[in-house]
Amino acid sequence: MIVFKNANIVDVYSGEIVEGNVVVEKDKISFVDLNDEIDKIIEKIKKEVKVIDLKGKYLSPTFIDGHIHIESSHIIPSEFEKFALKSGVTKVVIDPHEIANVLGKEGILFMMDDAEILDVYVMIPSCVPATDLETSGAVIDAEDIAELINLPNVLGLGEVMNYVGVVNEDEKVLKKIEVVKKAGKLIDGHCPQLRGLDLCKYISHGIMSDHECTEEEEVLEKLRLGLKLMIREGTASKNINLLSIAKKINDKRNIMLVSDDVSIKDLDGRYMLKILRKATKYISPIEAIQMVTINPANYFGFDVGIKPGNEASLIIFNDLDNFDVLDIVVKGRFLDEIFKKVKTKNNKIKKSTINYHYKKKEDFLIGGIDYDIKDGSVRAIEPIEDSLITREIVMDVEEAIKLKEKNKINKIFVLERHKNTNNIGKGLIFDFLKEGAVASSYAHDSHNVIAIGNNEDDLALAVNFLKDIGGGFVAVKDGEVVDYLKLNIGGIMGDDGNYVLEKTLSIEDKIKSWSKFGNIFLSMSFFSLPVIPELKITDRGLVKDMKIVDLFIKK
Repeated sequence: MIVFKNANIVDVYSGEIVEGNVVVEKDKISFVDLNDEIDKIIEKIKKEVKVIDLKGKYLSPTFIDGHIHIESSHIIPSEFEKFALKSGVTKVVIDPHEIANVLGKEGILFMMDDAEILDVYVMIPSCVPATDLETSGAVIDAEDIAELINLPNVLGLGEVMNYVGVVNEDEKVLKKIEVVKKAGKLIDGHCPQLRGLDLCKYISHGIMSDHECTEEEEVLEKLRLGLKLMIREGTASKNINLLSIAKKINDKRNIMLVSDDVSIKDLDGRYMLKILRKATKYISPIEAIQMVTINPANYFGFDVGIKPGNEASLIIFNDLDNFDVLDIVVKGRFLDEIFKKVKTKNNKIKKSTINYHYKKKEDFLIGGIDYDIKDGSVRAIEPIEDSLITREIVMDVEEAIKLKEKNKINKIFVLERHKNTNNIGKGLIFDFLKEGAVASSYAHDSHNVIAIGNNEDDLALAVNFLKDIGGGFVAVKDGEVVDYLKLNIGGIMGDDGNYVLEKTLSIEDKIKSWSKFGNIFLSMSFFSLPVIPELKITDRGLVKDMKIVDLFIKK
């Protein structure tokens, strides 16, 4: 039995700091003393008691990350938890559509069961594939969802990215939603920039949340229409500024803070604590904590908070101004004790999923740009820092060629890697890579291989090297591999967190001068995500607003 005396309890139910004492027996909170009776109670207890005098330090429930793709950290759940627990995160709600797009149901089941300490709850992916505009490695249909939806720790349907299909009442999409409704489970949404009538149609089909807002008015409209809002502050997309709406509303219970995608570098940097620090620019520390505890708990149906009978998962803070952590308790055990006893599971899935043939330099020539120069205009993707959204730039072909020669425009390719279709989507991207070539088998959502650069020899070397190592990241310059990271689980995750972190830091350091984007590989992974506007690229070509478009625009 542990007694935490003289604590400042962060009461997420009332939004107060309350002086009190907390008694923990095994993995549960047995008593919360708000009346200064603890000494009398200790005298009556005949069991061995460990008394820890917190001397006014703060005691908070541990955190929930209500929407995350663990795959974005490039490590499997049993490795992810070793980092996430140090952030105070003890529960995550995942949408494993990254691994599902590669390995289908096998990937989902693996993600459910791999972690040992971290509580992993699952939203079954709704979009595998995300659209018919790309080639994925698997399909999850309504029958698969019906099979998975009632498994333990499955909470509902993952973000319904095909919002166009919902609004237009696509039969296949609505069938998936109906399966989940029948099971009485939750349905997460994904509807960037959707407003007005179309938003109302989308919500009317049972969508309950959204994490894709980019503007204040969009946030307010969605909140007012009853959606649970997940404000995202991840590695690639940062929307914490939307908490500025806190001044315009009277009730913040329907707002959560989530990461969505987090690199292993940010994960190692205690990512959730950083999110909370940023949040306090707009809201109080207690409100920030509520947005990662009681608010997501109320949505997902968890019972969290410091009350008798609840799980004894607690964070001891020195202060709430900087969220300076003294210690963390998970299910009644201190973190150091847990890490000494944690065992590595042996249920790894190691599959080579890079199934295309070796490529030649000629595969990376673009007709109309590199030869047979076309008249007219050409489209180029313009990436935006700290955002998943891109813009379309239209320019004369001759201007694009001149900019390419100066590396102000790069060539971008997506190579289908699941079924050996030989599909290669070809396009241009503005002002992303100053030198070299990079390639990755982690590219949303179907995780084909994405490659960017202007030197055809370097591009061929990069994608062929990825095939040899079974997937991951590679950076190439002047005919040599500068550095690489091998990801042996479906080409998107590794099973050794320390290796992935070390190699991530190494490759980022070596190529940091190549781009103004701080995380080149995570940023480029979203250029192939067609469900986010405005111009993206898949193995089937350029996609603008969910439609395939030609690279060239005739006069």
